[in-house]
Amino acid sequence: MGWEVWFDNHPERSYGQMGFFCNTTDHSFGPVFMTDDYFDKSQFYKLWETAGWQDPRTDDDNISKHTRHLINLMSWEDRIVATMKVYRADGINAPVLIFEKSVKDSYDSISFSAFEDPIEALPEKDFEIVEELIEIDLNDGMKHLILTQDPYDEDIKRSAKAEGDGYMVVMEWEVLDEY
Repeated sequence: MGWEVWFDNHPERSYGQMGFFCNTTDHSFGPVFMTDDYFDKSQFYKLWETAGWQDPRTDDDNISKHTRHLINLMSWEDRIVATMKVYRADGINAPVLIFEKSVKDSYDSISFSAFEDPIEALPEKDFEIVEELIEIDLNDGMKHLILTQDPYDEDIKRSAKAEGDGYMVVMEWEVLDEY
């Protein structure tokens, strides 16, 4: 007793169609969605599960919003613009920016690294602190928030911050081309 997605595409077209069906009753439910030919059912299932969303058979209010968001994120096109800022922050004085980088990338590839000249120039202990903030605390957190935040709610803060031992890292993002 569960749900699945169906996908139909033809080699001569650059788009496909997908929808949902109940594999117990063999009945389709919900709307039909247009996709590019990149659509991958296994990736769709993985993202849906990672997001922790309800069974789409019982969530009529969100099925369209969630599905459109995943189709957008599954694209290989660069649809996410993100910025990372690294600050020296001692908790007493105002934070001092030591590095900033912006990227435009796909959901699968979006991430930041501590291996940038200004960060690598830090003393080894400080580099390790910043590296942990970026690669352990924030990269996965940013991707999770990009996946789970309501893309249509303009009041949601699209950023994440981590602090530790005199450093602060802030990541901010925007998902482009939402329906």
